[in-house]
Amino acid sequence: MATNYTIENLDTYDTPFLAVYPDKIRRNIDLLISMFGSKNQVRPHVKTHKCPEVVRLFIVAGITKFKCATVAEAEMLAINGAEDILIAYQPVGPKIDRFINLMLQYPASRFSCLVDHITSATQISDAASDSGVMAEVWIDLNVGMDRTGIVPGDEVIKLFHRCSSLNNIKILGLHAYDGHLTEPNEKVRLARAEAGFNTVRNLVSELEYSGFDTPRIVAGSTPTIRFYAKHPDVECSPGTCVYWDRHYQDSFPELGFEAAAAVVTRVISKPHTETACLDLGYKSVSSEGKPDERIWMPELPEAMVISQSEEHLLVSGTPKLQVGDAVYGLPYHIGRTCNLYEGCAVVEQRQIVSRWNHTARSRHINI
Repeated sequence: MATNYTIENLDTYDTPFLAVYPDKIRRNIDLLISMFGSKNQVRPHVKTHKCPEVVRLFIVAGITKFKCATVAEAEMLAINGAEDILIAYQPVGPKIDRFINLMLQYPASRFSCLVDHITSATQISDAASDSGVMAEVWIDLNVGMDRTGIVPGDEVIKLFHRCSSLNNIKILGLHAYDGHLTEPNEKVRLARAEAGFNTVRNLVSELEYSGFDTPRIVAGSTPTIRFYAKHPDVECSPGTCVYWDRHYQDSFPELGFEAAAAVVTRVISKPHTETACLDLGYKSVSSEGKPDERIWMPELPEAMVISQSEEHLLVSGTPKLQVGDAVYGLPYHIGRTCNLYEGCAVVEQRQIVSRWNHTARSRHINI
């Protein structure tokens, strides 16, 4: 049965592999931009795709600012023309020198990172001083995720004061990631985003009262796009929306994005009439969560995952499948699935036409 993901020249391509569909990617990018009053409000995260070609699609659409998690992702962005790159991570140890080296090697791009502790800020300032550069940082806030950052309040103001005394640190603003807000009910989810963001607004007022310039704000994630889109002074940093996945489609269908990536697999065995074994093990698709949260097969909506191992995925409800048949699956978690592949097949007009490499999947590119 033909689907939106069918590939007609599949016969010479071995499975499993990840396929991406540029027309769907472009529509997702256009939809994202349409949610905001200005492209300046959009700072997409690249952790989902890690791919130069996707970065260039954003740049063609008018996006110049990006967010990332690793030095390699930051370098990939710089190589491909990104103007403003935030590493949403506090560098420690050798990563500090790598962060500084990005500024030295790619002067056409503007780099910044997160800090939530004076020790890290001091070490970054010292390394920047040794290299003759100014390190730009964002103070990382904990607005409920309890992973990194400082709860908005007096401790943030103290860190502002201490960082301001460092010779080679410039504070750009505040970073408030709310990835814990995944409530499917949009009204409830956005109300929780507002409650968390009110603490950030109050903090901004306190910082202004303390004599600091009004800080910029980077906040939000894909599920809370619609809340932050209403705040023109906030940069929102969604990531998953560029490819989308089955988990987000089940949880946030009102956002309207379309799955732009699929795993392609084949039946390698038929243990029983009602079951089929696919070549889609742990190493080929993200496997966190329950067994039935691996992939959703659009041409086999009744199929259920029974079990999975390193190289095999056993599914039921598949009496029509035969050994050798190709199956298209939409991953439940696309970001972790992308990270399992060195690259992806590019599909246009139902044909594989090229390959894109996941360049930033590597921990090191040049730096």
